[in-house]
Amino acid sequence: MTPEHVLAEAASWIWVPSGAPVVDSDDYHLTAFPLTSSDPTVARRLDSARAADALIDDVMVAARGLGRDAVTFFDISDATRPADLEQRLRERGAQLTETLAVLALDLADGLPDLDVPTDLELRAVMTLDDLRAVDRIDVEVFGGSLSDDAELETAMADRAHDPMVLALLDGTPVRSAGHVVAGETLRLWGAAAIPSARHTGAYRALLDHRLRAGVGAGCRFALVKGRVDTSAPVLLKAGFRQYGEVRAYRLADG
Repeated sequence: MTPEHVLAEAASWIWVPSGAPVVDSDDYHLTAFPLTSSDPTVARRLDSARAADALIDDVMVAARGLGRDAVTFFDISDATRPADLEQRLRERGAQLTETLAVLALDLADGLPDLDVPTDLELRAVMTLDDLRAVDRIDVEVFGGSLSDDAELETAMADRAHDPMVLALLDGTPVRSAGHVVAGETLRLWGAAAIPSARHTGAYRALLDHRLRAGVGAGCRFALVKGRVDTSAPVLLKAGFRQYGEVRAYRLADG
């Protein structure tokens, strides 16, 4: 689990929902998510020898071709090429929307003791009602708007092999999270909690559940991109190591 391996795994982590329009070029990967998403149009895998403005212009033109008027440039780090892409995005009026720590845990060292609370119920997301609860939590935490039933049914089918879990307190869904087994890597995603559920141990409970699932699936290490001011401190305390930082900028057309 070298830093180079962890960062390469993080850079290759791209998820595209069924039916989502995509532009996949040598320099970037652009996905048009449902308009209900907090980040409906996302450019990732930004790596180009061209000038920063040429790359930005190309992405924005591609987004217009998909009927979108703003793009979130994601996973920008000190290793992004061109080197001045982040600077040019800021100078062109892009707004910083996310700062995430790239964190990993070597599962060969055994699982951390996360002091999981006993007053929480964990339930696998198996029904549309469960997914509606996840959607409500996500919108409250990350923004966007609630999905309709058709979008939820598509999401349920897409995530059939990517388990999602709800944490319930006194029968009320308060936190959700998911994970993906990608070869020997356990990808942790989507951890969100309503404000009243913070500092209740729900995050630790879902983390423990997912780490155990990863070990059971034969994963060698866990990978997560955690918000620097919320989940990252908890993950570091649990034994994760930070290998880098990525940022996201939203640029509106025109």
